[in-house]
Amino acid sequence: MNHEALLHRLGAEIKLCLLDPTDSGHPANVKPECRLCLCWLCLRLRWRRTVNLGMLGAIFKKAPHTPPHLFVPNALYMLTASTYRSEPFMQTTERKLNWIKTFLTSAEMYKWEVVAWVVLDNHYHAVLKAPDSADNLPKFVASYHRFTARNWNEEEQASGRKVWWNYWDTCIRSEYDYYNRLRYTFWNPVMHGLVKDPNDYPFSSYKVFLSKWKVKFNFTNMEEVKNVPEF
Repeated sequence: MNHEALLHRLGAEIKLCLLDPTDSGHPANVKPECRLCLCWLCLRLRWRRTVNLGMLGAIFKKAPHTPPHLFVPNALYMLTASTYRSEPFMQTTERKLNWIKTFLTSAEMYKWEVVAWVVLDNHYHAVLKAPDSADNLPKFVASYHRFTARNWNEEEQASGRKVWWNYWDTCIRSEYDYYNRLRYTFWNPVMHGLVKDPNDYPFSSYKVFLSKWKVKFNFTNMEEVKNVPEF
């Protein structure tokens, strides 16, 4: 699905997001074939411990010492992960290129559509579209984390060394949220003082994204995203 089709679908979903859950037109109260939006669950789960997600096709999982995860089929996500103790394991060009290749290969294997990504010395951010089985996210992330960790530890003869820490995933709530998180991803090297313009940073999909982007949009005038872990 291209970006225009994605935004068209988002536009339809946003209208439903604005409805109150008690409204007869809300996704929880309409026919299954009409349930387009699950984004309202992202907000409600902040203060509700139990929600019946089964009938909506979403899965909410919590585990000790790890961030909670909401798995929604075909939804847009922002994904963030850091190296263990923020060590600069990806400081070299070779390491960043290795991460990029492994990440994109794993995304293809697990059917996650990559929209945007950026990788720095000790963390990365990405925006992706989930497949029908969004609950394969842990396996997807583990696949490239394990592969890169094993390779880098072999290079440095550091068998068993912990390379990656937890990852955070956020279900994108609206079109505006989508734009904000794209900006956050692409402008992350600027925020860290590595470059003055995202065009100058070679380890992101910014240039490729702009070459395919058909809608005139200024990424510089967006609000700061507050709920993304930074390292």
